[in-house]
Amino acid sequence: MGKSAKSIDLFNFFLSECRKIGRFELHPVKTRVALLTKMRFCAINKISADHIDIHLVLTKLFDDALCFYKIDNLANRFFVHHTRLYNKDDITDELKKYMAMAYEVGNRAHVASKKAGK
Repeated sequence: MGKSAKSIDLFNFFLSECRKIGRFELHPVKTRVALLTKMRFCAINKISADHIDIHLVLTKLFDDALCFYKIDNLANRFFVHHTRLYNKDDITDELKKYMAMAYEVGNRAHVASKKAGK
């Protein structure tokens, strides 16, 4: 794999924090490792020597959140929020909140709430 012990440990720690939220499948592809339930809600885009880059798929724009360095707008339907983790303590309570929200997107809760008229 050619990755540092630090970044592998951080990768595994991030996955363990995601597992505290709920069950998901890992879907590795050439460019990333996606996390999915009914749909992809998160991905690890890069494992570097000293950090990992991840993104969370959300249905709202959270451009005031300090934990994200970039947000991609996908037709005002999904907003892909990017963050970079250097240490385990970069997974803050704020980020965990967004991780849980992304997990709900993966479970398609946004579709169920629209059908219910919410």
